[in-house]
Amino acid sequence: MFTKPHHHYHKKRRHISHFFRYSKDGVITGSADNDPSGIVTYTQVGAATGFSQLWLLLLSLPMLTVVEEMSARVGVVTKKGLNKVIAHHFGKKLGIFAAVVVSICNIATIGADVAAMASIGSIVSGISINILVVALTVFFGYFIIKENYQTLSRFLFLLTPIFLLYVATAIVVNPSWIEVFRNTFIPSGFAGSEYLVLAVALLGTTISPYLLFWQTTEEVEEHKTVPDLKDENKGVFFGMAYSHFIFYFIIVASGAVFFGNHVIIDTAQAAAEALKPLAGDWAFLLFSLGILGAGTIAVPVLASSTGYVVADTLDLQEGVSKPYKKAHGFYGVILASLVVGMVIALSGLNPMQMLIYSQVLNGILMPILLFLLIRVTSNKEIMGEHINSRLANGVGWLTVLVFILFDGALIWSFVS
Repeated sequence: MFTKPHHHYHKKRRHISHFFRYSKDGVITGSADNDPSGIVTYTQVGAATGFSQLWLLLLSLPMLTVVEEMSARVGVVTKKGLNKVIAHHFGKKLGIFAAVVVSICNIATIGADVAAMASIGSIVSGISINILVVALTVFFGYFIIKENYQTLSRFLFLLTPIFLLYVATAIVVNPSWIEVFRNTFIPSGFAGSEYLVLAVALLGTTISPYLLFWQTTEEVEEHKTVPDLKDENKGVFFGMAYSHFIFYFIIVASGAVFFGNHVIIDTAQAAAEALKPLAGDWAFLLFSLGILGAGTIAVPVLASSTGYVVADTLDLQEGVSKPYKKAHGFYGVILASLVVGMVIALSGLNPMQMLIYSQVLNGILMPILLFLLIRVTSNKEIMGEHINSRLANGVGWLTVLVFILFDGALIWSFVS
């Protein structure tokens, strides 16, 4: 008579564990999307345009979810990295082009992220920024090479709640919630090249090329199978929704504090220090901790995804689950990306200024990569019966169109 309740309890436990298991990859990808440089981009959006770009969340969430689901499906069905599939079916030259573009954007972002973490760490600890840049680079290189994929994945997943600090920051600064919700559902702004640059940068940092390649890689590394696809779709949606939830509140917080105050936000350090007099010590502390946590998640993902994209293109042995001696080319690319990122961070260049333009480059090149992704996932020879649905194709092509329209408007604003 007690077997039925016991059976029900056991089922419930399995359901919860399944939820976390299948949401993990999506949450890591979504959290890596909100890296320190992305956080500064969102902060710049709020500082320069207030709440007027919040409506882009309603546009980018379905687009990113569908795009990431396509990427995940490629990994599950083909058991290969996305760029390996692109190079095989569309030619090696196109694969090399994609690898070069993604590597440039990733390395620029690594440099900006490490610089952001070091500048925040320097404020908190008093240690020289340059020493922290080198120490962080050594730590990330050692950790990626020494640990296997499962350890790396588990570590990154356990860090993802750190982003809730930005929700707390938004609550602490007490914005006008009526204005927030009005701008969420009613598009406004559109005036001037600055608005368009930031809109393209926002879309470029939210729907980034490396996310497509990383999501595919995660599915291959986790050995996901076709029966897992339904659960994977739910996990992807949860991860992308979490990513958007966080970036929404970053814009809310920065719009409430900085908009109209003529504050220049060109580094993470500038953003954190500007928060102190305008919003108080708590806002400063929460923002600073968020930057450090975000970088710890994002830099390994950026470096590893660079390794996977290049290894896929050059047919190198790959995988953070493999020891260094069996995939030295793959690990060499990872280390090289970290070292070049470190040099950028130490160079004295403004990494955030460079980052804005790298995100704009992401936004301009994204339609090409999306075109290839849609072609791959619509091809029965590659995907078998798991080709795109009409809805997925519709949203995918809409995403391409949105990027082309924003890119066209941006280019027109500069030449007219």
